[in-house]
Amino acid sequence: MMENQSQNSPQLESNDAEDIKKLLIKYLRYWPAFILSAVIFVSGAFIYLRYTPNVYQTSAKIKVLKDQGGIDMSGFQGSSPLIDLSKVNLDNEAEILKSRRLAENVIENLGLQTQFYSQGTIKTFLLWGNEIPFQVAWNLDQKRSTPQFELTLINQNEFKLFETESEFKGTFQFGDLIEFEDYSFSILTKGEASLTENLDENKVYKFSHAGLDNAVTRLTSKVNVENVGDRSEILRVSMNGENKVQNEAIINNLIYQFNKDGVDDNKKIAEQTEKFASERLEFLFEELDTVETDLVDFKKESNLVTVESSVTELFSKNATAEGEAFKIATQLLLVEALQQRIEQMDNYALLPANIGLSDGEVNSFIEKYNEIVLKRQELLVSSTENSLVIQEINQQLKRLKQNIVRTVDAYQSGLEISKRRLDQKERSTQSNISSLPEKEKRLREITRQQLVKERLYVFLLQKREEAALTSAVMSDIAKVVDYAYTAPVPVSPKSRIVLLGSFLLSLILPFGILYIKFLLNTKINDKEEIKSYLPNLPIAGEIPLLNKNEDTLIRKNSSDALAESFRILRTNLNFMGLNKNGAKIIFVTSTMKGEGKTFASINLAATISTTRSKCLLIGADLRNPQIHNFLKIKKDRAGLSKFLYDETTAIDELIIKNPLPDFNLDVVLSGEIPPNPSELLVGNRFEEFLNEVKKDYEYIIVDTAPTILVTDTLLISKYADITLYTIRANYTDIQLLDHVREISSSKKLNNIGIVFNGVENTGAYAYNYGYGYGYQTSTKAKRNRLKFW
Repeated sequence: MMENQSQNSPQLESNDAEDIKKLLIKYLRYWPAFILSAVIFVSGAFIYLRYTPNVYQTSAKIKVLKDQGGIDMSGFQGSSPLIDLSKVNLDNEAEILKSRRLAENVIENLGLQTQFYSQGTIKTFLLWGNEIPFQVAWNLDQKRSTPQFELTLINQNEFKLFETESEFKGTFQFGDLIEFEDYSFSILTKGEASLTENLDENKVYKFSHAGLDNAVTRLTSKVNVENVGDRSEILRVSMNGENKVQNEAIINNLIYQFNKDGVDDNKKIAEQTEKFASERLEFLFEELDTVETDLVDFKKESNLVTVESSVTELFSKNATAEGEAFKIATQLLLVEALQQRIEQMDNYALLPANIGLSDGEVNSFIEKYNEIVLKRQELLVSSTENSLVIQEINQQLKRLKQNIVRTVDAYQSGLEISKRRLDQKERSTQSNISSLPEKEKRLREITRQQLVKERLYVFLLQKREEAALTSAVMSDIAKVVDYAYTAPVPVSPKSRIVLLGSFLLSLILPFGILYIKFLLNTKINDKEEIKSYLPNLPIAGEIPLLNKNEDTLIRKNSSDALAESFRILRTNLNFMGLNKNGAKIIFVTSTMKGEGKTFASINLAATISTTRSKCLLIGADLRNPQIHNFLKIKKDRAGLSKFLYDETTAIDELIIKNPLPDFNLDVVLSGEIPPNPSELLVGNRFEEFLNEVKKDYEYIIVDTAPTILVTDTLLISKYADITLYTIRANYTDIQLLDHVREISSSKKLNNIGIVFNGVENTGAYAYNYGYGYGYQTSTKAKRNRLKFW
């Protein structure tokens, strides 16, 4: 069993290789279509690459600084950084870089609303900077867009202007006011130097003005911002464009606008804090002046200059309690000041940050509130108060302000509780110094009030100076790692990919069309299909397809492909058991009309007659006779049908002697079409007819009726030694082979051999019957070889 498997394996591999070879040949016969498709697509790709402008990618890298403390105020006691950027969300910064607000600033700063192009021989080039020899002064709304104008230079002073859609045209001088429809603008040169160097006479330029909204949308769609890595703090800003210099200018200016925007936001917070500190200083200055005046007056009235040592010693015992009381009193004053600020502030104004409150929750709410206020101010640049986004932010600010008020109130309540606790402790301590004079106690109270207000005054003064210095020397919020750089190789179009893609498409398209064609084609195309469906039936011969101007009948001593194919058919009949003694009867039939059975019958009979064998051709297709058309004989001539129904008819009356002069061939036509062909053929008269003609002829060729619609051929099939079943290439439906298989398996026809008619003599399936041995002229052989290629 293993041995059988090893023997079958090479056979299977051979069959697979043969199938692949046949499949390739099947497609390669249409090689001109593949060549033409490749030429068209590759040429189209070259034209596309030639006319399409190159697009380059420009990119820059920036690091968003996460630790920006402004001025180092560590020299002041209790100071802390005014602005803390220790937490940086790169996604938020990326969205800011791609925002329409920054894009609008870039467009206005660089003048990107007007685009200039230079019309070349093949391509149109985008111009930028010094490449533009003139400038356009528009007298219109920045939000409006204009059509594209063409400017052709006449000389250094004049130019022609043309607009395609409206066919507006005219000749103008530089500086003239041009009014077109409701557009108004002037075209100016950039000075005499550039006028002489850059203005090329007869040069064509194009320019147009885009509305601000359109320009912003176009720019934001081009800018791409992404993180360099998951753990990196660096952003990569990139964009694609035709002009390298313009790309670099846009990205560098965008980074500048991003830095400037961040610095401006920080300055706003610092300025607000400075303003709050200045207002509180003015109020504290008045209170401190009042306390100091009271102290002077009290000392004058009490004749006190210094505090005795005993008083100092007693009060030193209460120093710790006083320190805590001082802190709480300070916090209470700050809380009261903040509450007054919140009550008196306008809606959606910034709150002072880091004013010294020890409660982290209050500071966090204030920081969040300021952040949202700044965001609201940014959005109001391009939105209105009634927009849904602003309304949502207003609700957020309202809720956040309520949280701040509740948190401040809770913090104040806690401070007051602590203060009452310390007051109780102080009263307990005061009982120990009850012996001190009332004047000494009054002096200490005034002194303590003075100390609290002095320290708070110094603290606010420090914060004001810190905010002022920070606002004056605010540093950038981002560090440029790499300025804008443009790669020298364009990102689009990619010539190799375009050429390769066009070549592959040129192969795929004809392959797909051919695949669909083959898929939808239900006709028999080659003999391999016949072999696969009818493996038990031999193919007796293959008849080539004739051109319209070729003769359908062979000629004596002819060496063309038609004659050679019938000679091969004649030879193959001997290998099918036709080499018996006596007359040999050959039936020629088909499945349906038009498959060439009559054509095969006549030419086979003529070919056999050239071997000095006497041959008779009988037309037994009583329903649709066609032999008379091929032989150009009158249709009303008496034939087989008359013999079958008229017993007085003699066979000699029906035989037509030598209708083809060059062949030893006699013919009996079908005759008149009878109303009952099947009944006539099933009788004894047809058998009598065959028995009579067997005496005079060695070969009897019978052209019978098709088998799929009538039973005429099946009724007389027992008389045939060989039945030649005609199948026509590209005509016979492949499903009809099931009918042939059924006839063969049920033995309804004797000794069936397939005649494959209409085989194309071109392409990969060409059948060259010349063999190079003189059966055809050298000219024809050369032509057949050229047909394949």
